[in-house]
Amino acid sequence: MSQLAELQKTFCDALLSPEPPPERLLSELVDDGLALQRFNVYRNNFIVLNGDALADMYPVIKRLIGDEAFRVLATAYVRQHPPQERALLLYGDQFPHFLATLPELSGLPYLADVARIEFAWTDAYHAEEHHRLTEEQVAAIPSEALGQCQLLPHPTLHCIRSDYPIHAIWQANQRCDSNETISLDQGESHLIILRPQHDVEVREVIRGAFHFIKQLQAGISIDLAYEFASQLDSTFDPTLFLSQHLFDGTFYQIKQQPRRLLKQELKRQ
Repeated sequence: MSQLAELQKTFCDALLSPEPPPERLLSELVDDGLALQRFNVYRNNFIVLNGDALADMYPVIKRLIGDEAFRVLATAYVRQHPPQERALLLYGDQFPHFLATLPELSGLPYLADVARIEFAWTDAYHAEEHHRLTEEQVAAIPSEALGQCQLLPHPTLHCIRSDYPIHAIWQANQRCDSNETISLDQGESHLIILRPQHDVEVREVIRGAFHFIKQLQAGISIDLAYEFASQLDSTFDPTLFLSQHLFDGTFYQIKQQPRRLLKQELKRQ
């Protein structure tokens, strides 16, 4: 490792540590008697600015745990997961997992899943524009071949499942003046989050619809996706679901599978 690379690594390591920087680093800085003070100001700005970016992405988490607790968590997160990109638009993608690993938050088991909603919302908001599926695209497929087609969910779509009513929790905390209390006894949530046009949409769907979409997202044919979903939810009606959502932006493409993939699916059946 070159001397410059070693110095840069020492600087970055000290930036992420709460401990005083090593003397060998300070000795490389301009010695005007204020080297330590200047370094501490820089380090503090680094932590605060990246923590602010995290707070912008996770306002509901901040509201649920309070400003001070969020600041402590943000500082710890920035030190463990410093930004890897110049832009901070999507900084914090590991934050939900980070929250889930903290034993201090075990009394808030829904927190990480609410954070997943917030990241998915931001990710969908900044994603590229994509067109919706059209009636013309579907009409071009022979009706007898539709079941073997791949029906592709919108590229911005995220699927999030939780054992807790995270949709209700997220909705109740959109406004700072809301004092609504959500009972965890309300049960599990199945959500899809996407931006079919200008606005990000957070939709709650039934269990069967959720797993149907996840299978389609993985590239499985319509027939096999329904077969899988119906095993998990016998009440799921794909005809009703598609009549409501086929052209509302949930999907953006339909295509017939290559013969090789179709043969593989037929073997699985």
